[in-house]
Amino acid sequence: MADVTIAQPGLNEGGVDSLARYLKVFAGETITAFERASVTNGRHIVRSIANGKSAQFPVFGRATAAYLKPGKSLDDLRKNIPGAEKIIQIDGLLTTSQMIADLDEALTHFDIRGEYSRQMGEALAQAADGAVLAEAAKMVVADKENITGLGKGEVLAHTIKAEDIGVTQNMGLELVKMLLDVKTKMSNNYVPANDRYVFMTPTGVNALVASLVAINHDYGAVATITEGNVLRVAGFDIIETPHLTMGGAEKNEGVIQGDGHVFPAEYKDKTVFIAMHRTAVGTVKLKDLALERARRAEYQSDMLVASYAMGHGGLRPEAAFMGTIEASV
Repeated sequence: MADVTIAQPGLNEGGVDSLARYLKVFAGETITAFERASVTNGRHIVRSIANGKSAQFPVFGRATAAYLKPGKSLDDLRKNIPGAEKIIQIDGLLTTSQMIADLDEALTHFDIRGEYSRQMGEALAQAADGAVLAEAAKMVVADKENITGLGKGEVLAHTIKAEDIGVTQNMGLELVKMLLDVKTKMSNNYVPANDRYVFMTPTGVNALVASLVAINHDYGAVATITEGNVLRVAGFDIIETPHLTMGGAEKNEGVIQGDGHVFPAEYKDKTVFIAMHRTAVGTVKLKDLALERARRAEYQSDMLVASYAMGHGGLRPEAAFMGTIEASV
């Protein structure tokens, strides 16, 4: 009996890998999930390096000006611009993987690969977000300037009545006071007015939304919901972030350098928002998000792997602030 011709929808013409086209779908779905799930993507500095274990970010102080008296030399007045550097190290290779048994895939009545790829993309995205936000928080808590005179961030610690904590008008009004305070402090630190973001818990965001009428009555048109349902308050784009204090991926023996990205424990349960300029935190990218499939014949399974090699660190203390709200005693 002649061999039966069986369709191979995953096979490229002239190829031998019957899953080649499926991998492209998996890769696209994972990258899309990563981009959609990440809240810090595009909202902080990212620098790619071809090789090496770290990247250097130069920091410059401010120049000064002085009147020149006739007959005097500029040499008597000149002051050097102070400088320093910030170094961000590559953490290691962050990975997520799943193995799908042939039988399980055949038995399912839904797209199991699509769901797995979405979950893997989100896992990496949240790990990256958590690391960026943890580094911003650590920089604020450290309470140090890069160079004397450039300024630094601050923890704004407010208290309200216990019954007002939640999606309430009073909490929304308190948050507006805090954001106006942050706006003033950032401006005093010469932080550019554009590219300012506030990453906020869902409770905080919805408290602001619940208070929009009262906010605009008391403060004028300081809060708006723009096209695409982006909430803007006091010049900040408000980004809803359920994983605000989650921190980065748990540190293990795979971290080749650094201490990981742990959110400061003292503030983990009471932080409502992190406000920062795009330049406040940086990411160094050695190996971009990569996807691959490995056939595990001994298990009659396919293994799907997503990974990247990055590092994260604070750059500008003067451009990051943190807000906490607790119940008053």
